[in-house]
Amino acid sequence: MTTQTTKDFRDGLATAYRAARSHLRYLLTDLTPEQAATEPAPESRTILYYLTHIANSELYWFAASGRKVAVYAKEVPLDIAIDLLDEVKDRVLHELKECLDEELVFQPPTEGVKPSLGWVVSRITLHALYHSGEIIYTRYAVGGSDLPNDVVEESWSRMMDAMMHLIFMAQQ
Repeated sequence: MTTQTTKDFRDGLATAYRAARSHLRYLLTDLTPEQAATEPAPESRTILYYLTHIANSELYWFAASGRKVAVYAKEVPLDIAIDLLDEVKDRVLHELKECLDEELVFQPPTEGVKPSLGWVVSRITLHALYHSGEIIYTRYAVGGSDLPNDVVEESWSRMMDAMMHLIFMAQQ
């Protein structure tokens, strides 16, 4: 990898992660704490579950890559879940900015080998993207207000385009 390609990949990872997190935050627009804590059906998952699951998964993969992490959270109120996601986001972006170029390779975890930061950030970004679909379904199932479709599509497209850019870069 050349220095320019490494910088582009680092920037691409940060852009994709920010876009996924921005989309997730957008899906919480005008959501009440009660709606976030409501199960859409008996024994189903709440939006709070998904938010803490996303944060905990990101912390898990950071630990798997050899980085120290904060304590994992249980399902918490909406304002605390948002604060936790913001703290984790800041940590991810800081680590991504400060890591060595060698840590940006796409190394999945294998027996005896830790995942690289490049793999971790790619994985957690896709993971949040996956759960954002469940969050939007749950949002409507618990009576959340409608989000303007054009803005949802723009937010979703920005996130998808950033991921597609990364995939294209990895192919070069």
